[in-house]
Amino acid sequence: MIDAPRFGWLGESRRIELHALLVRDVSEWSRDWWMEHSSAAIDVYPLDAWVPAKESPATWRLGAGTLELLSHRGEAALGSYLSAHAGDDSSLLASRIGHRALADLALRLSRRAQAPLGNLSEGESPLDACHRLELGAYMATVSLGRFTFALAMDRAVVDLLVPVKSPEKAALAPRAQAMNGVDVSLEVCIPLGSASLSQLDDLRVGEVLVGDALLSAPVEIRLVDGHSIAFATLGERDSSRAVTLTHSL
Repeated sequence: MIDAPRFGWLGESRRIELHALLVRDVSEWSRDWWMEHSSAAIDVYPLDAWVPAKESPATWRLGAGTLELLSHRGEAALGSYLSAHAGDDSSLLASRIGHRALADLALRLSRRAQAPLGNLSEGESPLDACHRLELGAYMATVSLGRFTFALAMDRAVVDLLVPVKSPEKAALAPRAQAMNGVDVSLEVCIPLGSASLSQLDDLRVGEVLVGDALLSAPVEIRLVDGHSIAFATLGERDSSRAVTLTHSL
């Protein structure tokens, strides 16, 4: 059973990554095949649509996907250009060089993808998924100076060359560990009872307020937001005020 095509364009970040990969691999390939190799003369231009040509593209199975390479002027013209031969572009030797050069580029991409490269089965037709951007395909024109050829691959090949990156999940610290690094301010609330507003208006520095509760009565320990967390009794230790917890909430 053949899986249904997956709809969706490539994201911009993956397109940029794939473009950089192809420029690098084509440059390394050109160094071995093009007699007049120049890194400055090599570029890869993404295509928005596949341009039909009289020549049939060289097509391979790369993993579970399909890869196409097409020399618009024919493989013989490519072979002549790579070998810097100014003679007849229709020679058998030039055609053989062009064919082997394209096959070698396909092999390099398969190694990059770490996937097997193979020919289509007899009678098998390549799927048009290589030419449909809405299905995640990638198409480009490869420029070697004044000579160009086209490249197309479907989503399966793209996923091998630039795999989808899974978002990294932030490691969560256990609650106790996370709480250990948090400081909170505590308040001790001592109830003094009630007083009239007129008495409060007459308060002066030095006056003593006597509460209704005994010194041994529990006091309330609160967070600054008013939430009570425990009860304690007042005390002193090493000349500092202290409280002794009696029970927590």
